Amino acid sequence: MSQFAKQIVVSTCVMFTLFMAVGSVAVIIATGPQYGLVMTLTLLLASGLFAALRGLWFTDRVIRKMAYPLRILGFGITGFVALAACALIGGWFPADNPWAWGTFAVIFLITLGAFCLGYQIYFRKTVGNFDAALRQYHQKMGR
Repeated sequence: MSQFAKQIVVSTCVMFTLFMAVGSVAVIIATGPQYGLVMTLTLLLASGLFAALRGLWFTDRVIRKMAYPLRILGFGITGFVALAACALIGGWFPADNPWAWGTFAVIFLITLGAFCLGYQIYFRKTVGNFDAALRQYHQKMGR
């Protein structure tokens, strides 16, 4: 994909996010909270929180030296808390239903495991492992 095409795709994603956020807030102000709009905004909040947590746990900006398994554990715990808070705020499912929370936790763990496995496969095929990828990034950035 050309650099220009990448810029168009990224720009489209940013604009869509802004339109959805502003539009959802405007409709909530005009008509009151509705399930779909609240879910949209809490999913946007979850996306922002996960982006920040990714920056915290998987870059060296805040945590300089930490083994990859500990990074996954930290990300998993803080990510689960963040996503659970969004689910609670957004009313994604009944807050007083333990089965719903159990299902939520299982889906989160399966998804986290799948992403970790995917990244492990990717890193092994490209640079060896996460630590090697981080070293390669440091060299590229002149650190």
